[in-house]
Amino acid sequence: MRRIVIIVVFSVFCFANSYSQEEEKKTDEIKDFYLKKGKGFEFHFDQDKYMFYIDFRGQFRASYPHNNFPTNEDDFSDDDINMGISRARIKFGGYVGRPEYNFYLEQDVRGGNLLDFRAQIEKLSYLKFRVGQWKARYSRERIISSGKQTGLERSLINRVFTIDRQQGVSLYGNLDGGGAANFNYWAEILTGSGRGGSVGDDDNLMYMMRLQWNPNGKELGFSGSDLKFHEKFVSSVAIAAVTNTSKYTRFSTSGGGQLYGYEPGVDGQYKVDQFMFETAFKYRGLSFDQELHFKNIDDKVNLEETLLMGNYFQVGYFFHYLFDKFPKPLEVFARQAFYDPDTDISGNNNYEYTFGLNWFFKGHKNKLTIDYSYLQFNQFTIEDNIDHMVRVQWDVSIF
Repeated sequence: MRRIVIIVVFSVFCFANSYSQEEEKKTDEIKDFYLKKGKGFEFHFDQDKYMFYIDFRGQFRASYPHNNFPTNEDDFSDDDINMGISRARIKFGGYVGRPEYNFYLEQDVRGGNLLDFRAQIEKLSYLKFRVGQWKARYSRERIISSGKQTGLERSLINRVFTIDRQQGVSLYGNLDGGGAANFNYWAEILTGSGRGGSVGDDDNLMYMMRLQWNPNGKELGFSGSDLKFHEKFVSSVAIAAVTNTSKYTRFSTSGGGQLYGYEPGVDGQYKVDQFMFETAFKYRGLSFDQELHFKNIDDKVNLEETLLMGNYFQVGYFFHYLFDKFPKPLEVFARQAFYDPDTDISGNNNYEYTFGLNWFFKGHKNKLTIDYSYLQFNQFTIEDNIDHMVRVQWDVSIF
């Protein structure tokens, strides 16, 4: 009898202990505050009704003889070893009430500029809303974060054709009709004055539209390299167009500026119309990206009109799929790009041929990249238009 009592008591104790552990788990799931690593270092409040995260990212680069592609004749005279911090960013983000009501802020520590500050309502997959400042969803190469690229830096044509960061509003979403009937769209109304810029005195706005087809029924995320080693082929085909009238012919992280050969403008001087065709895919360690750009600049002051054209394609591959002894963290990539600054003039194209290696210590969060570029610039009036560039970069995020 005593033995039976002991067994019953022990059983009750085990059940109570198990129940207590389950209750603790439930309590953990709904506790008022906890920390975890996710998008960065995440702070969760009030039973997950609020979440805030923070992350720090830095890029440390050494290069010779240029830090990036030459933009004028004087750059070809460079013969220096450049070492320093290429980028340093603090990222904040999170949601209020529910994950569908989220926000994001990114600060450039090195340059002291506020890069991104946007709020989003993403309750409906087919109709989402954004307001603030961000990289306009125009071309894939520019949309992809500098910390998630395949290459060490973006291609030769990015500086010419990107519309970069703008302030404004956007409607976007995914239209899924099943299978190949899967599309993403972005419609944006922007100030057209670049990062930190308000509407100009001419009261003109920038209008942008991007339509992306996902033929495999799945969205291809905006990141470089096939780190997920997709066993199923996933791809995207996109077109985009933008029109803007302002005093600028180009945009960058620094804001509005001018392409080589264009004078500083006045409000409403340059009417710029652009069109882009883009393809991309990932499959079993292989990644591919391509963009074809057209850009028409109508100078309303000097009564001159110029059509620019450019294209790039990039391939990255993890060769351990073919060779067992090839290191799994090592990716080989190659890129070719060309840029025609005026299609009415022959023999003035600029070319880039880049080859490089990525070693991923922890995905894009911690990677080492080395690349070599062979450059030919026919646009500039210089004796020797051939140049070379070697760069090494360590890209690391703290969390």
